[in-house]
Amino acid sequence: MSDPSLSRVPPRDHVKRRIRMLRQDKNLPSAPNDPNFASVPVSLTKTLRQDQFLRCDTGAGDDRIMVFGSTEQLDILQSVNDFLVDGTFKLYIGHGIYRGHVVPVLYALLRRKNAVTYQRLINQIVEFSPRWYPRSFMLDFEQACINVLDASFPHIALSGCYFHLRQSIHRQIQKCAEEDEEEFPDDQVAEEVSRKKAL
Repeated sequence: MSDPSLSRVPPRDHVKRRIRMLRQDKNLPSAPNDPNFASVPVSLTKTLRQDQFLRCDTGAGDDRIMVFGSTEQLDILQSVNDFLVDGTFKLYIGHGIYRGHVVPVLYALLRRKNAVTYQRLINQIVEFSPRWYPRSFMLDFEQACINVLDASFPHIALSGCYFHLRQSIHRQIQKCAEEDEEEFPDDQVAEEVSRKKAL
């Protein structure tokens, strides 16, 4: 964000207070403090149009999976061939390329990011979207997810995301810099990194 934009953003604690006030005004349940909460309140399982939104909740436990998506989103999920997925913290979002636009088609809350969890997620999606048969996936470099997708959809074209590739390169450079005592001139390192990113 630009400096003028940042100057207009209220302090973080003000934003949090405002969110709490809005939740109270709309009589929304408070956020759970325990990740093993029993169930999702009924008011949060549907959209404002009263469409089913919570599609799967495997129940409290260390490997809990919750999947959300409206009927319209699941229709789009089953009609598109190309998907982009990204997991940030515990939230995994699936997007489809629909009529030339990237649109979110499902949201999944995952406690773990391992092959067992990804396989269970794929199985759940196939269960409530039986016509889902992707042609290509673009994703981060999460090896467990890549392995599960490759095994579940052998015909699929898997590709990595450029943003995540750049992050991976940066992490590897940091790791090498910590391990290697030899110093390189900053301009030489910057030039080499630019070449790698351009590939």
